[in-house]
Amino acid sequence: MAAYAPPGEVVTDLETPPTLELSDDLGEFSRAPTIEALTRLAREVILDPTYPTVRAWTRSGRGAVGCFPVYTPQELIHALGLLPVSLHGGGESVEISHADAALGSFLCSISKSTLELALTSRLAPFRAFIFPYICDVSRNLEGIFSRVLPGPPTHMLHLPQNLHSAATVPFLVAEYRRLIEKLEKAGGTPYDPDRLATSIELFNAQRARVAELTTTKRTQPGKLTLSESYLLRRLGGLLPRELHLQVLDRVRAELAERPNRARDAIRVLLVGSFCEQPTLDLIDLVEQVGCYVVDDDLLQVHRWYDRVDPDGDPLENLATAYARSTIDIGVRATPTTKGEAILRRVEAAGAQGVIFLTAKFCEPALEDVVLYRRALDRQKIPYLHLEFEERSTSYEQSRLQLETFAESILFD
Repeated sequence: MAAYAPPGEVVTDLETPPTLELSDDLGEFSRAPTIEALTRLAREVILDPTYPTVRAWTRSGRGAVGCFPVYTPQELIHALGLLPVSLHGGGESVEISHADAALGSFLCSISKSTLELALTSRLAPFRAFIFPYICDVSRNLEGIFSRVLPGPPTHMLHLPQNLHSAATVPFLVAEYRRLIEKLEKAGGTPYDPDRLATSIELFNAQRARVAELTTTKRTQPGKLTLSESYLLRRLGGLLPRELHLQVLDRVRAELAERPNRARDAIRVLLVGSFCEQPTLDLIDLVEQVGCYVVDDDLLQVHRWYDRVDPDGDPLENLATAYARSTIDIGVRATPTTKGEAILRRVEAAGAQGVIFLTAKFCEPALEDVVLYRRALDRQKIPYLHLEFEERSTSYEQSRLQLETFAESILFD
């Protein structure tokens, strides 16, 4: 097998063939009777690197668009009749056999595994790909995709860095219009402001349900594990949003009847995984050792803003919501605000400590940690920093560090 597929060619003999087949209507999710059943199914979906929900969705000719983290205007994609799908790399299920020939050694896992998915035909069902300009790696990945997958269009979404300029919203609206042109050519329906306003309302409802999960985790952390919260949110980037909203409505009803299983655990804020996601085993481990994660920045795409105004010009409203968001992470804000931001989050969550869980070689996240730590040191708030990679298999050292951290606070 060639070490690297030349432009326009991909490897078709997959090392990991599809393991999960879903019905065209994805009815498995609406029929799952409990949160436990839903999260088991979600785990299966996430661990299958061939995107089973996308394969099911596209079998009847419907289109899907892959969105690299951290932010894309998914409402806009939905309004054009396409399914926006969050690309979070290959996770722990993909062996890197070809991408290393195109990307350097000291780069984040998500960039390599995402390219590996492209080079091994696992992204064949997608009609287009969007890469927000969050770092040099994402910018270069967009260029590589355009060469190795010459069929589906790729788009580099430029995001404003000066969020206080009068030109910020017009600039972002112009970026959205460039994206619309590409998506229309990729098979999307013509842009219609009324359809976008309807999509905004749908995504507002989805964000409200995700916020309710976050509130439950903060106020009654024994009702919902971090893994359950994470898996339910992760489905939001893989399912049609109408179906995800139905799923979350059912989850809300079940949580209302679920007991709050309190235990001796410290309340922590989990920070640093806004792009590349930790393995499911590592997410499980954080709470197994005695931590309640009462706030986190996992899957940030669902929480850029609480609500977008559907009235008026919907493109301007989307851009305004992005510009006014209070999200303060390395890919969008100035260093001078980060210390105050982390302290506000600790106070709002009632956290006793902070766990920095950052992807190895992620420069934006690692730069944030330095600024956050200075603020936490001033307030004498304890913290722990762990780094991870997608294909981590051993967590003994992480377990020991987490247990020591939790016990130091519990018995202080």
